[in-house]
Amino acid sequence: MTALTEADVRAALNEIVDPCSITAGVPAGLVDMGLVSGIRILDEPEGGRRVAVTVGVTEPSCVLIGSFANEAYTRLSALPGVSGVEVTLDEGLDWNEAKFAPDYRERLTAHRAEERARRSLPLLATTAGNSRRPHR
Repeated sequence: MTALTEADVRAALNEIVDPCSITAGVPAGLVDMGLVSGIRILDEPEGGRRVAVTVGVTEPSCVLIGSFANEAYTRLSALPGVSGVEVTLDEGLDWNEAKFAPDYRERLTAHRAEERARRSLPLLATTAGNSRRPHR
């Protein structure tokens, strides 16, 4: 069995998709959204490893933190060698788009540019087709 790594924990947490990213049109997991502020992997005296993670939400009023915590607990508990999981809310997380993972930021920026271009095409076509003609 291979040793549990932080990369394993990040991968499991990144499978939990933030609904705000779905609304934006580019689904992203908690890690890509910048909502994971801490990961600790601790060896247990009786064997196994305890995983402690700290997660936040995009807005203080977000009601999804409970579902994020439950899903994180479930996914992390299923990792090989994990004997315990602790999920804590980062109440001080001051989230903003600067916390996005670079590759997610690139995908979101490209998506937004495509959406702007797609939405402006009919407007341009309508504007061009409705040129004013002198009335007779």
